[in-house]
Amino acid sequence: MQAINDVLANSGFRQSVEIQIKHNDGYKRLNMTLVGQQYPDYLILELSRQYCWQDALPLLVSEKTVGLKTVSHAGEQITGVGDILHITQYPQKLIFVSYPREADIQVLRSSPRIAVNCEANLQFRLKDKLSDPFSGKVVDISDKGIAFNYRGTLPIDTHTDQELPAEVRVKNSDDTITFQGLLTKSTKSVGPQLWQFGLSYKQKPNNLQDLVSKLLLESAPVRELLSDNDSGWEASDKTLQAESESVQFSTN
Repeated sequence: MQAINDVLANSGFRQSVEIQIKHNDGYKRLNMTLVGQQYPDYLILELSRQYCWQDALPLLVSEKTVGLKTVSHAGEQITGVGDILHITQYPQKLIFVSYPREADIQVLRSSPRIAVNCEANLQFRLKDKLSDPFSGKVVDISDKGIAFNYRGTLPIDTHTDQELPAEVRVKNSDDTITFQGLLTKSTKSVGPQLWQFGLSYKQKPNNLQDLVSKLLLESAPVRELLSDNDSGWEASDKTLQAESESVQFSTN
């Protein structure tokens, strides 16, 4: 697999980047644009003009570690964790972020399955109502459907009811990611008391790439990295109130 630094170094500028910041008991997302980089030290991100600087600044200085995701021009989905190194607001509102570490790279245009690890609930549609929810995990997603793992006694004999309709709701930090209109295509044992349901889309979601991005950021490994934050980090007033056109930057 190509190294994360190589992927970003060869990537074009003016591409969208989403950062995720831990906030209270959840996470906040901010949209940015990659406007420059110093390989292999840092990326330069410009805050979207949709945000008020006075509202965004407290979020940016509250946590050193942030989650990042972007899609390169080659169609590679990049998800990882980086550190905010420097912030300036004049003449542009720029955030300097270290190259993502512990990153996951998926070639969206050719990968048949993308591995994820997200807590979720599965419900089968029985006649005119939904079954009780079964807690488990979404473990992969593709342009055909998703795979859901459930530990326990097989809740429903899907072998006798092929293409049983189902819904999956992923526990998202901001809201709930819902996959509706799924059909149960397969059921198999993948371990002791562990079942995997292959669920296909009746109709492929129009926002599938966005859903893939959200699931990657919601996956347990990324969550763990975001939680492992250096609470002792502080941004200086000089950094936050920079009025000079030249950005002073240090990796120390």
